Amino acid sequence: MANQPIINGKVVERSYEDYRNNLYLVNRRYQRKLVWGVSEKRAFIDSLANGYPVPLFLFSISAYKGIVRNEIIDGMQRLNAIFSFIENEYSLENGCYFDLSATAITKDLMDNGLLHQKHPTLDRSQCVRIVSYELPYSIYNESDPEVIDEVFRRINSNGQHLSRQEIRQAGATGEFAQLVRLLSTQIRGDVSHDDVLLLSQMKEVSINQEIGDMGINAESVFWVKENVINKEDLRQSMDEEQVADLLAAMVLHPVPPSNVSVLDEYYGFRNVDSETRGKKVEDAVLAVNPERLSEQFLYVVDEIKKVFYNRSKSIIGHIVGQRIYKGPRYFQVLFLSMYDLLIRQEKKIRDYDSLYCQLEGISSRTMNIAGGGGWWTSKEKTELVAATTGVIASNFVDRTDSDPMYYSYTTEVETLLKQSRTENSQYDFKQGIYNLANGERNDELLKKIVKTLTAMANSGKNSVGYVVVGVADKIEDAEKIKRRYNADYIRVGSFYITGVDGEVSEFSKGDYDAYYTMFKNAINSMPISEHYKRQLGSKMRMVDYYSKSVVIMKIVCDNGAAIFGNNYYTRSGASNDPVPVSPESMPAFFAKF
Repeated sequence: MANQPIINGKVVERSYEDYRNNLYLVNRRYQRKLVWGVSEKRAFIDSLANGYPVPLFLFSISAYKGIVRNEIIDGMQRLNAIFSFIENEYSLENGCYFDLSATAITKDLMDNGLLHQKHPTLDRSQCVRIVSYELPYSIYNESDPEVIDEVFRRINSNGQHLSRQEIRQAGATGEFAQLVRLLSTQIRGDVSHDDVLLLSQMKEVSINQEIGDMGINAESVFWVKENVINKEDLRQSMDEEQVADLLAAMVLHPVPPSNVSVLDEYYGFRNVDSETRGKKVEDAVLAVNPERLSEQFLYVVDEIKKVFYNRSKSIIGHIVGQRIYKGPRYFQVLFLSMYDLLIRQEKKIRDYDSLYCQLEGISSRTMNIAGGGGWWTSKEKTELVAATTGVIASNFVDRTDSDPMYYSYTTEVETLLKQSRTENSQYDFKQGIYNLANGERNDELLKKIVKTLTAMANSGKNSVGYVVVGVADKIEDAEKIKRRYNADYIRVGSFYITGVDGEVSEFSKGDYDAYYTMFKNAINSMPISEHYKRQLGSKMRMVDYYSKSVVIMKIVCDNGAAIFGNNYYTRSGASNDPVPVSPESMPAFFAKF
């Protein structure tokens, strides 16, 4: 049973002050994305300006990184609407922006260059009216995740606050539900290093439905870009329904039908039969292993991406036609056919161009689907997948023992780049390890890379850190690599994948194994514990991202604090350079482990 909440009021100005002090948390395990558009935000601000009543804001008390904060259970969209308006991220309907001179805190932030005033400004008296509005706060002194999950689900099960899929996922802790959520975030691109984020960090991992530079542009999300679903479908989490349908088809036999009732049953909703279907899919996921299923799923998605990489048409546009169309069923048929060939039959694609050509207009020849929606029978789905598999099979050949299987390279690289937005102290990127001017190997840089990894491990027990070599975070550096090795780069968000191929060609005579071994030898020579030497060596990988080779180094704090030489290092602040732990900080430092 939940504790009785404490209900009080807090004016907008004080709420904004708490926001700037990072006192609001969002738990992505049950909270949805920031999905409100500008029109919805403006309507809410108008309610504040006119003094109309607004719903309760519900929080639970939560400790995060040693500080007591408020975890948002209900009201995330509304709080974001308030704070983003105050920070001039959008104007009201009349084109006016919040006057930053209206409050002491915003004026101070403006004077220090942290906020910038846009024009024209809203009348100051209206701004004062908005920041003086008393928001109704309800605060639970409750930390039990199960209670919080249940409260969130009860609040959002009545009415239209959440989409059907978001209600299914809310508070769902089974392996199937967690796998759907994690895969969906990786494919959408709104991944984060941790599930718990500050509200201010949510902007970086939210889907932007409108034109602007905040968050992730909905048009660039795989599902929308490839015309499988549209932006409104994405807002309603229909991409997660696709992932759930595909995962179930991967593990259940016979292939289940697709409809709202079946999806409900996977999550334990509906009638007594739902327990049977939900238990079946949960047991099947556990039998295969969630991590292995994730690798298989992303591997198939990556191979589909490679087939359509740098093509002039979207996936649905190519296999169905150029008219505006959304085609969940067509994508499911393509995915499950390739899953059958790549995973079950253990084959690989022989010729990507040939497969692309064969898929052109295949809907009129083989994928004879009455409609493009998501409701269809097990029989129809099975027959269409079998027919499509038979048609495209000639473009696949058997794998050899040396061929990698079930591993996602392109999605993994993109995921690491995007995760770094919310926890940059746990990520570092280097374009290479050779000096561009004189061609000498930078041994001090190799030393710093390993020192940085130990500092990432020292964030606390079970912390994870990455250093990625072959990626530039500045366009100037990417251009230098391009000129030095006469090789273009690939832009991914704010990063530039340059690859280490130029270094391999020039300094390792094209021998990738020799280049990789050089990293291994460097790790073994470093002044760190034998445990972390072994771990770094075993977790390091060289992967291919659209013909660009990237070295990924990973560390996990699973054996206490990581020492480098005679010091323990941590990483924080704007530069993120490793800093030795001071003697007076040692007790608090070791308490983290």
